[in-house]
Amino acid sequence: MNLEALFVRDKKEFNKLIEMASDAFYLENRLPKQVFREQFNYFLFEEFDWAMDEDFWSTIQQLSKETKDDYVLTAVLDPNPVEYFYKEFNYYNWMKLPVNLSPDEYLDVLELGPEESPADAVLYNSYTVIWLPPSMKWAIWGERSYGVCVLGIQDVNNGTGLLQILKTWRSFDKTVLSWVELNFVNQQLSQEIADTLFLNYSNGVK
Repeated sequence: MNLEALFVRDKKEFNKLIEMASDAFYLENRLPKQVFREQFNYFLFEEFDWAMDEDFWSTIQQLSKETKDDYVLTAVLDPNPVEYFYKEFNYYNWMKLPVNLSPDEYLDVLELGPEESPADAVLYNSYTVIWLPPSMKWAIWGERSYGVCVLGIQDVNNGTGLLQILKTWRSFDKTVLSWVELNFVNQQLSQEIADTLFLNYSNGVK
């Protein structure tokens, strides 16, 4: 498979995809704020680094099969896809990844940087990343600076099949907080950040 062809190069296509992404996320927000639109109301967490791994792609494939999606938009929000990436390299750090991509190919495409700047590959230069299938029945937001990915599900009551696949993902708890704390000075998280994360992502737990 020609992995370079998976990157978005056309402005019209990019604009359509950013519209789709805007229907799922508040693209201007960052954690600990709520980054998901209202239709997503059940959240699970994994470590960010795992998202850059073959096993993560295997999970994406299973989720996509469950929701009958044939591709997943994998898109970098930071660094900025337009003001930085397109301006520098004349294409976007956004990819439409077919779900039949092998886990090895997933890693390969993440490592595929611009010829003149390999360090700008998604694997190395990505701080905020989203994974979104066209069905939008689930969506993932990852932030390297918080060390976590958050997966949102639209209809958890009909999402039993999805939850079966997501056994390693955790509801917001002390373990998730410990993942986040690792990214802060002295591994200390302010109470305000912890409270905001809890408020936005605790699945209605009081």
